[in-house]
Amino acid sequence: MGSPYDVVIAGQGYMVRAGSYERRQAAPDAGQTGRVRLFDFYGGAGRAAQLERDRFWRGVGAWPALDSQGIQAGPRRQDRVETLTTPFDPAARTFSFVHAGTTYVVNGTGLYRVTTSGGAYAGLQLVRALAAPCLGVAVTRSHAAFVHGLASRPTIYDLTTGAYTTSAVADHATRIAPARDGAVLLNYANIANGPDLQLWEPWQDLRSHSPFPLDREVLAMTPFAGEVWVVTRGAIWRVEAAPAGIDAAVATTAPQTGFPDDLAWLLGHNGVLYAWLGKEVHRYDTADDTFVPIGLRGRATHGACGIGRWLVVAIEDEHTGLTELWAWDGRGWWLLDASIGAADQFRQPVNIAGPAADADLLAARGTAANQTAIWQLVPRAGLPGLRDTATLVTSLLDAGMRDVEKVWRLVGVELAWPDPRGSATPVTVTLDYSTDGGAGWSPAATATVRGDQGRTHALAGRLPAAARSRWLQVRVTLSGIVDWCPVIVGVWAEHTAVDPETRRRRWSFAVQCKDEIVRRDGGVDRGDARALAAALWDAWAAGGVVTFRDLDYDRIGIEYTARIVAIREEVAKPHDAGRWGDGWVALTLEEV
Repeated sequence: MGSPYDVVIAGQGYMVRAGSYERRQAAPDAGQTGRVRLFDFYGGAGRAAQLERDRFWRGVGAWPALDSQGIQAGPRRQDRVETLTTPFDPAARTFSFVHAGTTYVVNGTGLYRVTTSGGAYAGLQLVRALAAPCLGVAVTRSHAAFVHGLASRPTIYDLTTGAYTTSAVADHATRIAPARDGAVLLNYANIANGPDLQLWEPWQDLRSHSPFPLDREVLAMTPFAGEVWVVTRGAIWRVEAAPAGIDAAVATTAPQTGFPDDLAWLLGHNGVLYAWLGKEVHRYDTADDTFVPIGLRGRATHGACGIGRWLVVAIEDEHTGLTELWAWDGRGWWLLDASIGAADQFRQPVNIAGPAADADLLAARGTAANQTAIWQLVPRAGLPGLRDTATLVTSLLDAGMRDVEKVWRLVGVELAWPDPRGSATPVTVTLDYSTDGGAGWSPAATATVRGDQGRTHALAGRLPAAARSRWLQVRVTLSGIVDWCPVIVGVWAEHTAVDPETRRRRWSFAVQCKDEIVRRDGGVDRGDARALAAALWDAWAAGGVVTFRDLDYDRIGIEYTARIVAIREEVAKPHDAGRWGDGWVALTLEEV
């Protein structure tokens, strides 16, 4: 059975005066259209929700171009299978160094050199099988010195004669770093010997000085700024070492450590000291003598290296656990490559730039022995070194109004290359959009771009009426890349804000406040007229927020929460008010 009353306010039923009812929107809809723009990609990736105009969320192979004012396809990757009898171990630490024009790679129990054919990478060639897995390497004069922990005393390879020997004087060590005049520093592998440093001259296998005691266990050691920086559990030491002796001073207190992989690597690169701490990449601030995080974090790290202006770091993604290679250029982080499964996990990146025109970076690939991947970071004549597909995903775009729903009308991408990079080879540009945070994507537009038909191109796509949400993400995919790549110099989206004020209902009507009101069902309400009016005045005085059932409640079953924003009472015959109630209360209610 339906309600016997026209409306119900705060649980009390009322009959509406004929001709007084009106329902409308709370305020006129401004209908303003705006644009969100992303350009000048100086800050790199990693911004989840829009804040700046120069950072985006993610982009596999999205690489800075035009001095970071644009995005193009990143370095090309080649997957290789090495032919090595002493296998390349994907789980072992990897190192690289250059001596007399030859680039060497050390991995597990193998010392290899990079070979080429016709100027291109031809694989790794075994130079020498080592006595035990290598934990560190230092090159001094014409000798490479290796440490192997408790598995073996340090070993020495003469890079000129090929002679390989085991040290007779150097103790078992886990870390090694080059010092002045050809000497190297060793850190004991056996903690019972104390957290000491030992000087060693590999070319004559001479231990030239007594061990230098440190305060606590050594966690990391690396050459930096003409010294050897040593991090213990208590302090950071700056060590100057030469055959005449060791001079060391404490630079500052050591950072707090707790995770097993803290200081898995410590690396000096382009005058800056970097480290892995607390599942993040940190930079050492020389002004404050502290390590400061710089925005890249993960479950774990699998090595880092420096190459040109790039610091390349291998991490495990916080959520998927898959490995990713990120590159830092001092401005932001760029996703060089990302694995899609266990078969292509990338670990232990090392610098091999020089011998091969198509290979600047090498890393272990997957879980099987002898699998590697190489990347060409720098273009050469006839070898642009571009990956065939690159993707850029914007941050969650909100137009500066995260709490306001928007109708998204158009999305677009601007392409420009004000240099002669273009060719006749077509590149496909695809625009997609997402209104659910990237869980699902829908196509917006696609086009084919040729570099010999101009140096700019604009692509836009109109979105359906259903593209309505607080957030929008745009994905730009460049595919079919061979010898050139258009540059993304801007991504934009057009929207109309759905103002919450205009999406609220407002009601105006007058209710009867009479003794013996006739209801919808023909019955008579014996309620008191003054009590009916007083209930409305009391609700208004208390703040005006009431529950409200409209005329159509019986059909739709929706009860609103509304606020009494205006109230006015009329009494038809004031001289009868003492003995007979007959009046009206005019109300304006607004949805809250």
